[in-house]
Amino acid sequence: MPEAKHKKTEGSPPTAEHACRKMVDRGWAGPYLRYINILPEEGVWLGSVLLLVRSERLGASRTPAQPPAESADRPTRPGDTQSHDITAEMVMWEADGKEQGQSTSQGVLLTEVEGWQAWRFGISLSLHRSQRPIAYHVAVGPVQTEQCVFWIPGGGQPMHWGYTSCNGLSSDVPEDAPERQDATYLWRDLLQLHDAYPMHCLFGGGDQVYNDLVWSEPSLKEWGNLEDREAKLSANWTPEMEGEATEFYCRNYIDTFSTTHIATAMACIPQLMQWDDHDIWDGWGSYREDVQSCFVFKGLFQVARRFFLLFQKHTTVERVDKEGEFLNKGSYHSVHYLGPTVALFSVDMRTQRTRSVCVPEIPSMELLLRGLEHAINRFNCLLDLTKKTGLVDQFDQPEILDDLHDGWIADLHSEERIRFIHLMQDMATSRQLRVSILSGDAHVAGIGRLYSHPKYKNLENDPLFMPQITSSAIVNAPPPNPVVRTLTRLNFSKKIDGKTKQKMVRAFWPRHPRVDKLLAYRNWCDVSLVAPPFSAPMVPGEADHGALRFVLRVERPKQRLGFAEETYTIAVPRFVPDKRSERLTGDTEATRQRALRALAAAGVALPAVFFSLNPSKQGSPQAEPVEEETEVNLEPSGGLNGRRAGPQYA
Repeated sequence: MPEAKHKKTEGSPPTAEHACRKMVDRGWAGPYLRYINILPEEGVWLGSVLLLVRSERLGASRTPAQPPAESADRPTRPGDTQSHDITAEMVMWEADGKEQGQSTSQGVLLTEVEGWQAWRFGISLSLHRSQRPIAYHVAVGPVQTEQCVFWIPGGGQPMHWGYTSCNGLSSDVPEDAPERQDATYLWRDLLQLHDAYPMHCLFGGGDQVYNDLVWSEPSLKEWGNLEDREAKLSANWTPEMEGEATEFYCRNYIDTFSTTHIATAMACIPQLMQWDDHDIWDGWGSYREDVQSCFVFKGLFQVARRFFLLFQKHTTVERVDKEGEFLNKGSYHSVHYLGPTVALFSVDMRTQRTRSVCVPEIPSMELLLRGLEHAINRFNCLLDLTKKTGLVDQFDQPEILDDLHDGWIADLHSEERIRFIHLMQDMATSRQLRVSILSGDAHVAGIGRLYSHPKYKNLENDPLFMPQITSSAIVNAPPPNPVVRTLTRLNFSKKIDGKTKQKMVRAFWPRHPRVDKLLAYRNWCDVSLVAPPFSAPMVPGEADHGALRFVLRVERPKQRLGFAEETYTIAVPRFVPDKRSERLTGDTEATRQRALRALAAAGVALPAVFFSLNPSKQGSPQAEPVEEETEVNLEPSGGLNGRRAGPQYA
């Protein structure tokens, strides 16, 4: 198997400021590679690349902070810039050592800001029978990037992908903390795994960038220090605030995305991203209504959204609705194909969030189904398991909150939570789906689950079984062990309603007997399907075939080996109806109407929901039986040099 080609670096990474300085010195930042979707019927892979180039390198003059007027469909050479025509081109070829069969993509100038021109290059590639590496480089005027290589899956084959969250350090992390001393340790682990087993996609579930320090900018700090509440709420959003905020967000995105190892991953692994509060600033959406709607908050949010769309979505406010990528206007929900039997519903739970409702409007089920009808036969939607209720201090300033103090079981969201549990259950039973929830934000690793009461003997027969995998953080420091230990001891199995129970799984026993349900170490999650080519040869009738396999890759800072020191494997079985579950499932009109009513009434609180689809109902995998009061234990598999346990059911 050809190796993914990227420049390897050893030792502790330089600071983000140093990495950014190198980018500025050479005159560009990027390339940043993004996965958009696969069109299964056409056999086409869609993506894009973003490259930022210093305007002076192109002989262009600097423009104001506001983006230029633009046309969503205008091709490469922008006629409205204050420079001469610029040739912008991306060249791609199959990375087999021969630059034959090249294809090109012409660049589109998205915007010019803070002395940077942002160029987007669209990618459309045909899928072959097997996965293959694609080499590319980008040239804008005299600037040309180095060759990078990424992998696309084979047509109809499972995808190998990963999940990260919390890609930054909170201000309260000590300077001598191991997480700050080697911030990108797990990014190096991710790249090593990618070298051996190429990843087709990497999903950032939120907090790709920590923008909380925007409140240290002089004009915003002055506003935050106002003691007169009425004066604060009525204060205008000023040009000084606009300019300082624009410069901060632009610089902070480039700093973060240019950091060693992160920059390599973003150039060599197609990225999918959804924002959370730190991408805006801490607690956005959970402040009191009068604070949330004041001029300063609204103005700053517009700046944060502009750079979220540019760096994470490769688009602009002016273009986004015309491009039609997202499911409805005003928010950024999206559906993505992750292989023949897996789909991702990425939920934007920040754009329209209020203190009482996480997302007041989500797309109808009919729209979601239309988005998948050409890719998959069955589908569903769902929501959160660990979100915050942001607070403000006595001066109404943003305040860094402990994520573990907030959650979907807060009284404020209890009714919303129950509605969405029922929504998930109705969708799972009506479409015969297995719904898995993948979330972050809490700075811990953990496995939870919802399941039928009374229990099914085999989990794969349970239509209400919904696991939640929590993976966080890839960079930020974990909470103190005493806090996690207390939360572990307070967690017990409990009823949601007359037919459903919830509990945390003792996933980390016996290696961590005192904190066997929540693990306070940095981590990320590797995901693949239990099917060839990501498993030993098997046939569809075998027990594990078709399960979705989540591998938590965990750092132990006092035992560093140069890669994830511990791994924990969780296999989520596909749904196989038995006689009992068949009474609850089926695409009945009554169930469908219940689901649509729930969608119409509900709010949302989770960045990512996965739908594991049933390509075949033949065969019934036989899992180990689970007794009524028996905890399901997931045995640690050890590091890369340790024993690796087989997939366990969550």
